[in-house]
Amino acid sequence: MKPLLAALAVLAVFAAAVRAETIPPFGPGPNPVGCSNVAQDFTRVPAGDSVQDYWEGKPAGGTHRYVTDLLADPANTVTVNLAVPNDGELYGSYALQSFPYVMLVCYPTSGGNPRPDYPLPTGDVVPHMQRSSEAPIFADASAQYPILLFSHGLTGSPLSGDYINAVRLFASWGYVVVAPFHGDLRFANVKLDSFSDYFYALVNIKDFVAMQAVRPLSMSLGLDAMLVGTQFAAQFAGHVNPAKVGGFGASLGGETLLLMAGAQLTTTVGQAYKQVTFDPRLKAAAGYVPYFGQTVFPAFGRGQNGLQGVTLPFIAISGTADTTAPIAATEEGFGFLHNSRELVALTGVVHGFDPAFSDEIFTWSLAFLAGQLSGDAVALATSARMTSVAGGGEDVLKTDYIAPSPEQAGERIVVEFRNDSLNHYFITAEPAESAMLDAGVVVPGWQRTEFNFKAWARDDPRGVPACRFFGTPGLGPNSHFYTISDYECWLTKGNPYWTYEGIAFNAEAPAGEVCAANRVPVVRLYNNGMGGQASHRFVTSHSEVREMVQRGWMVEGNVFCAVP
Repeated sequence: MKPLLAALAVLAVFAAAVRAETIPPFGPGPNPVGCSNVAQDFTRVPAGDSVQDYWEGKPAGGTHRYVTDLLADPANTVTVNLAVPNDGELYGSYALQSFPYVMLVCYPTSGGNPRPDYPLPTGDVVPHMQRSSEAPIFADASAQYPILLFSHGLTGSPLSGDYINAVRLFASWGYVVVAPFHGDLRFANVKLDSFSDYFYALVNIKDFVAMQAVRPLSMSLGLDAMLVGTQFAAQFAGHVNPAKVGGFGASLGGETLLLMAGAQLTTTVGQAYKQVTFDPRLKAAAGYVPYFGQTVFPAFGRGQNGLQGVTLPFIAISGTADTTAPIAATEEGFGFLHNSRELVALTGVVHGFDPAFSDEIFTWSLAFLAGQLSGDAVALATSARMTSVAGGGEDVLKTDYIAPSPEQAGERIVVEFRNDSLNHYFITAEPAESAMLDAGVVVPGWQRTEFNFKAWARDDPRGVPACRFFGTPGLGPNSHFYTISDYECWLTKGNPYWTYEGIAFNAEAPAGEVCAANRVPVVRLYNNGMGGQASHRFVTSHSEVREMVQRGWMVEGNVFCAVP
C-alpha cells in the first residue's frame, strides 16, 4: 500500500472506532523530492530588478520579461510553445501569437538521490535538481505515479513565495507535479479585487479575459509534455499514470482548473460567457481560495451559469474574510457543480496563503485527491467521512457530497429523487425505475437530487437485504421506507399503514452505527410527520444532514454502510 493510502487507512479505522470525523493533519509525505532542470543564469538580472520579475512575466521597456530569458540550459528545461487560437472574443489582440511556457516538474525520488539542491536567489532551493540531460530518479522505479497539475495564483510562479513548498509537499506524497510559469503579466497587469469596480473592469476586461483563457491551455500542454512524444515524455514513460491526473490551484489557479474542465469564462462586462477548452484527462482538482470572481462580477458568467454541466470532482478551500475571492461567489458557483464536491471554509482567512492553516489546506486537498484518484476504498470513504482537520485554525465543511465510484460487478448505485410538490424523497437501485422517473410520464414530478450512494444488487450474496415499504393507500403516508434491520422489517410488515414491496437492495449493516473504514455511513432522517405525511431520507452528505435538521427533520442514525 502506498504511504498516503496507509495513512488514510489508519486514520479511517480510528475515525470509525470513535465515531469521529476529525482527522489528524498529514504533514509532509514520506518521500524525498527531485525536480526537473530549471537552471538559470541569475547574472542576467539587471541591478535593481528582481528574479521574480522574470518568473512572473513583468513588463519592462515595452517588452515582457520571462523565465526563458534566464534559462542556462533551455534544451533540457521542460518548455512548451502555446499557439494562441484565433478567437478574438477570448484572446483579443493575443490571438494567433505564440508564447513559451516553462514547466517545473517535481516527483518522489529515492533517499539515495545524490543530486544537490539548486539554490535560488530568494533563499529557497529546487530539491535534487536534474542537471543537463539527466533523467529523473524515482522513489520506486516500477511505480506509476499520479500526475498533479499545479497552477499558481495571479502573477506568481512555481518558484515564488510559498508555491515551491507546496509543490514539494505534493511530490513528497507520491505525485509527479507539473507546474507551469504562467507569466500572467505578459497578458494583463490587473488586480482581482478591483473587478468589483465597473469602470476598472470595462477598461481591463479584454486583456483580463485573454490572460485567464490561455492558462488552461498551458496546463493541457504541460500534461502533453509528460505524455506525448517529447524527450521529457520519454523520461517519464512508464512512471506516470495518464488515467490518474489531478490538479491543485491557488486563487486564479483554482479557476484555471475549472476552465480546463469545461467551465465557461466571463468574457464581457455584461457577463456573457464562453467555453475556453475541455480536457477530459483532468479527473479531480483542489482549489485554495479559488477565484470564482467577485460577487458583482462572477468568473463563470452571469449568476455563475457557466459552471452548468461541469462534472470535475472539485474541493474548494476558501477563507471567510477573503474579499478578493469571496466565499459567497464560490458558494453560488457550487450550486451548479455536479459529481463530488466539497466547500471548506477557513475562519478568518483572507486572500493568500495563511501558514496557520497549512495543515488544513493540504490535508483537505490530499484526502480529496487520494479519494478521487487512487481507486482505494479506504481513501474514498475517508474523504467522504471527514468533517475537519485536528488542530490549527477553524475549518468548517459547508457543502459536501462524495459520489460513489462506478459500479462493479454486483453493485448498484442507489439513486435519490425528490418531489418538490410532496416535499418527499425516494431512492431506488433499479435502473428501469430510475429511467421511468426521469421520463416523468407514469409518475411525474420527480427529479434527481444527485445525492446517491452505492450498495449491492438484491440478488448479490454480500450484505443484508433492505426491506422496502410503501404507505398503504388510504391508510398510510404517500412515501417509502427502507430498513435492513430484521426487527424493523418484521415490525413494519405487521403495521397496516405500510405495505411490503420486497427487497430494494443489499447493504452492509453498521455495528452500533459505526461503519468499517472502507464504508460510508448512510444517515436516515425523518420529517417528524411535518405536513401530515411521514417521510424519510437516506443520505451520506454531512451538509445535507445539517440542512435537513435545520428544516426540522430528525436524525435517526447511521442505518446503512455504503460501498464508496
